[in-house]
Amino acid sequence: MKAKTYQTLEEARRALLIKLNAWTSSAAIPNSKNSDIVRLEVEVENAHPLEWLTLQDCSRKVFWENRSQKEQFAGIGTALEVKDVEVGYENILLTISKYLHNSPKAVRFFGGMRFDSNASTSTEWQNWGTAHFSLSMVELSIVDEKATLACHIYKGDDIHEKLLTLQKMLESVRVEEILIPDSPLIRLERHDLPEYHQWCKLVKKGLENISSGKLDKVVLARTAVFSLARDYDPTELLLQLRRQAPQAFHFCFQLAPNQAFLGITPELLYRREGIKIESEAIASTRPRGQTLEDDERLATELRESEKEQREHLMVLERMEGLLQQFCCKTERLSYLEPLALRHVQHLQSKVHGILREGIKDSDLLPAFHPTPAVSGAPDAEARALIRELEPFDRGWYAGPVGWISNSQAEFAVGIRSGLLSRRILRIFTGAGIVEGSVPEEEWREIEDKLQSWQYLLGRS
Repeated sequence: MKAKTYQTLEEARRALLIKLNAWTSSAAIPNSKNSDIVRLEVEVENAHPLEWLTLQDCSRKVFWENRSQKEQFAGIGTALEVKDVEVGYENILLTISKYLHNSPKAVRFFGGMRFDSNASTSTEWQNWGTAHFSLSMVELSIVDEKATLACHIYKGDDIHEKLLTLQKMLESVRVEEILIPDSPLIRLERHDLPEYHQWCKLVKKGLENISSGKLDKVVLARTAVFSLARDYDPTELLLQLRRQAPQAFHFCFQLAPNQAFLGITPELLYRREGIKIESEAIASTRPRGQTLEDDERLATELRESEKEQREHLMVLERMEGLLQQFCCKTERLSYLEPLALRHVQHLQSKVHGILREGIKDSDLLPAFHPTPAVSGAPDAEARALIRELEPFDRGWYAGPVGWISNSQAEFAVGIRSGLLSRRILRIFTGAGIVEGSVPEEEWREIEDKLQSWQYLLGRS
């Protein structure tokens, strides 16, 4: 029997409340016979998850959208969370897998990790931990053009208190439609870490290490720090950013009011569906041209540049090597194809494979992160130099962000991202330094990558 599809979110919300009350009364466990996680859901005709999320008065919010925009997830509240301080950084994925055992396929934990677990943690990243994943209490999603309003219950301790909290949350969920117009943030000032002259010195130090043979590549990053005129809701910021960068993964992890890590990254780390896995290399950058002819000229220049090809191949060869390590069969799907975004263009190569029996995400993620696109090569030497040279804590910037379910996982690289801490917005962007890099050109490349954010911060 086909599930009923409700016409409005209000109808879906009421139907979900009825389901919850029925489950509470009967102790029935739909779709979760042997699982400690219960998922109750109803289908709804039309939904706009991110717009819906901006309406919700909740300190804990999560949003995820894949690059094709065919999957969207918006969640509020926390039914279950897994943090490194509780289970240890190395055990966090194994712990999540245990929670997911026999859970409904639609149950997904969303979260992320620091770029470098060995780097010192600064004050602004103190509450984020090395890794943090959570299962939302209430979720509005779109998958395969089907919209679903759902809630999650973890049958652990204090079940009655959890049910009461969930019921109150469902009763308070806002479902009205709202249109949020483009409205640039009012910023008071900007400063960069490092500033221009210091950046040039750091790039030169990186080049000295490359010339001496210590490494082949190092990715150095900058942070543009903006002070804002008032508090801003992070999901509303992401909504406006999304309009500027449609061809990207869109994400937001909010841990407290006006405190969130959000971004518009173009780069897939890996996606797993059962035993099938795909990954890609994205590296090398040029701005978009002002005219069609100019755009094509820049694309050709990018594709034919020996320096850019060398930088790209470092990433591609690493990803292919990883797939060969974990897979019984691998294939290169594309090579040096253009990836044209709104403000910049990159070189992209895609690879996929069939995983060997017994390979889990707890094997894959520590191996895949970090890629040479955000660290360098060799990785250990590059990360050590990054710790030495960069005058700020990357935190979750350039770390893996994404989700894990029973049978699938998807992680992107958390670049083109920012940390909102009340009225301070830190935007992180990096550039790959290889033999032939010019400090002034790498500074301009980062400014090009900042264009989507600059639109959002258009008023001073």
